[in-house]
Amino acid sequence: MRTIVCSILFILTSATACTQEKKDNSTISLEIKTIKSIPFLTKNNDFVYVDKISLKPVNSQKFKNASVFTSTGFAVVENEKNEYAVIDESGNNVLGFSSSPIDLNVVNGLTFYKKDLEYEKKMPIWKWDWNILGSDIKKEQTYHKIEIGVLENKQILLHDDIPYLEDRYYLNFTAIDENHIFWNGNLYAIKKSHLDKIENNIDELLEDKRFIKASNNAFSIYGLGQKKAIHSGLKGTEALSIMFGTEKIELKDVNKERYEPEVPKLLADSKTNDVYPFPQYEKVFPKEITKATASQIEFIKKASLVYSITHSPYFLLGVFNYDHEVWAFDWLYIDTKGNVTDSIDTYNFKVLDQVGNLVWPDRKMILPDPYVDKNWKFGKINSYTGMNDQYLIRIEDAKQVRTMGLWNSREKIWVIKPEYYTISVLDAEKQIYALQKEQDGLYTLYDHKNKKNKGSKAYQSINSDGLVNVKLSSGQTSYYYIDLDTGKEYKE
Repeated sequence: MRTIVCSILFILTSATACTQEKKDNSTISLEIKTIKSIPFLTKNNDFVYVDKISLKPVNSQKFKNASVFTSTGFAVVENEKNEYAVIDESGNNVLGFSSSPIDLNVVNGLTFYKKDLEYEKKMPIWKWDWNILGSDIKKEQTYHKIEIGVLENKQILLHDDIPYLEDRYYLNFTAIDENHIFWNGNLYAIKKSHLDKIENNIDELLEDKRFIKASNNAFSIYGLGQKKAIHSGLKGTEALSIMFGTEKIELKDVNKERYEPEVPKLLADSKTNDVYPFPQYEKVFPKEITKATASQIEFIKKASLVYSITHSPYFLLGVFNYDHEVWAFDWLYIDTKGNVTDSIDTYNFKVLDQVGNLVWPDRKMILPDPYVDKNWKFGKINSYTGMNDQYLIRIEDAKQVRTMGLWNSREKIWVIKPEYYTISVLDAEKQIYALQKEQDGLYTLYDHKNKKNKGSKAYQSINSDGLVNVKLSSGQTSYYYIDLDTGKEYKE
């Protein structure tokens, strides 16, 4: 899904993609284990698993590298031969050692794995890469040998050997409900920890257990378990017609794409002329404007972006304003009955660009001008699942010094003042952050809920799983784990 939308940058903006922030339903868990073990770095620079409380080894196994255990009780380890395996909490091999790196992801109480080995594959002569200007002939191509499956039952969902440029396989499994999972265009039912494919060739997953399928350039919307489509024969369009009294307003090039999306942003029913806008296509755009001012009508005639604001009666109308010092959209709203308004109540709806920066609500909605220093310029704004009314905002002052702060739009206060070069969200629910005071500086662990720093050290980086790294006096870099709740270090 792609559209041309400009996010707020310090000096100029670039055309980016925009999407609704998806509901985070990938953590529905059928069973959550209590994980008692943690990787512990020894003086010999290897990892052993120890009890989190007593720090006593749980077995005699040693590894070159080791990950924390998933909520289902699995971890990825690496041996001295640079081979990777998956073990359980008892130290048993679940996936044996091999040269393929392994990733894990837990969804609905199931642990999905991906083995991905990159290698050079000899090609037949007609696929050689001939360098006309030189004497080199490349007889090999980079390939990926990929396997994706379920650890609990050893079910293999995919086994493929493909050129690296064609690698589009990710562990982006999504829970529909406790018994259904969506992945790679397919819908699966979970039966005794086994995945049974019940739908395929799905082009887009929607909220409320709905999905879109395409056939002969027409689109149909289905509900989970429903054989008959909710809407069928929908066609993509970039035009909208809307009446205002006796005047017919024609909007052309609406949601115009730089690249053609798999599912168009507007889907039209040729029988009823109903138009269903992106992102959830859940309601019909009004055919008539019933209430609007003259200036609002002029605005609508220039609108180039039309989105449906889900879980509300409103649609979002955007006009790109090239006259601003910083390029951005101006906004207007219309409800399903055709009433136009300049503002609406707050909804759990966000428009993000393709790299996750916030486009709507925009900066003035989040951080109103009365709370802004007149010399400030603004950079990208980010908000992540679980942050609710809190936003990471980048600022440039009169001296062109760039900092970042965490702003609460509901309480109109800086949760973390804009005095840091970087603020990383480690745990949004617990309000645990990694703070970097200056560029190229070290990170400290900060617990905002208790308003205090955790631990006594600073690190070159802090990951959300507790993995940190420090530079030793020898110049080498050491990696180990810490407890994000306490700052406790798991190393000798």
